[in-house]
Amino acid sequence: MFTLASVPVSVSPWYLLLLVYLTVRNPSQGLVFAVCITISLLAHEFGHALVAKHFKLQPQILLHGFGGLTGHERAQRDRDEALIIAAGPFSGLLLGGLVFVVARFMPIESMNVRVALDYFVWINLIWSIFNLLPMWPMDGGQLLRIGASKVLKPARGERFTHIVSIVVIALVALGSYFVQFGPMMMIILAMTAWQNLQALSQGRQSEAPRRDNPFARELMDQAERAYEAGDDVEALRLSHQVRAEPNVQPPVLMRAWSILGVATTRQGNYEEALSYLRRAPDSADVVEARAQCFYQLGMVDELEGLVASKAFARLPSETRQEILRALEDVLQPDGAA
Repeated sequence: MFTLASVPVSVSPWYLLLLVYLTVRNPSQGLVFAVCITISLLAHEFGHALVAKHFKLQPQILLHGFGGLTGHERAQRDRDEALIIAAGPFSGLLLGGLVFVVARFMPIESMNVRVALDYFVWINLIWSIFNLLPMWPMDGGQLLRIGASKVLKPARGERFTHIVSIVVIALVALGSYFVQFGPMMMIILAMTAWQNLQALSQGRQSEAPRRDNPFARELMDQAERAYEAGDDVEALRLSHQVRAEPNVQPPVLMRAWSILGVATTRQGNYEEALSYLRRAPDSADVVEARAQCFYQLGMVDELEGLVASKAFARLPSETRQEILRALEDVLQPDGAA
């Protein structure tokens, strides 16, 4: 549908049907509710996505029939994964709190606006709190699993997570029956209960536990030696192997992205090189390679932004002057300054 902050957002036909159902069911307020729930879902999912983007995990968002989903590459550390997970409910609570302050302290005469603000508060506060309950695969359940994996063996941590989730789901279902939250809540609870029961019966893990990968470190050492010897083909082959390995520690993976970016730039594949360089830390060779890619691809605005950046300023003076002389035909005078 659109891209915001470099995060692509897609919408499932089932979500569009959900919006039509909400609108047709209550024409007077259904459209307002549909807009409020869409904005609230996007706020929640962008909470996940922007933190995942910070860790360079290529996030993307999908709105589907039962809410939203943010997909991204697997984080290298449990701490990073926990921050990504927690950012969604935190964004919802923040939006709900801000709207609550506006609704309480600002004079609002329009009834439609007041209804919309009430919807925003209810959706964001209630859903965010619900989402933080320890029920897999809700955000709270995912945080529970990460915590359980720290104190228990992987299989026991997995089993503990699903048992706790089933107990909490049963309690929430009982409460929903008395509060009369409606059929949608019961459907969501039934689906989450089924997922947990399946996971328990099959004894499967949601994903492999994180452990250090000594083979990846060995490959990285070989890639470093090839890179320093100027053998870009071998350095690329080994770095791609490192990237494909599971449980690669962040410093090793960051160095692999750097070698991939610089060596691919030397090979003249500038668009591919940029996809690696954007994930690499701002070392001197990476900044030089980015400048060359921007220059060769005619990306003048990006090139001027790089020259004005702190990463460029940290380069040795001779290196900066050499790059500026090579780029003076495309840089604007103020950018070169």
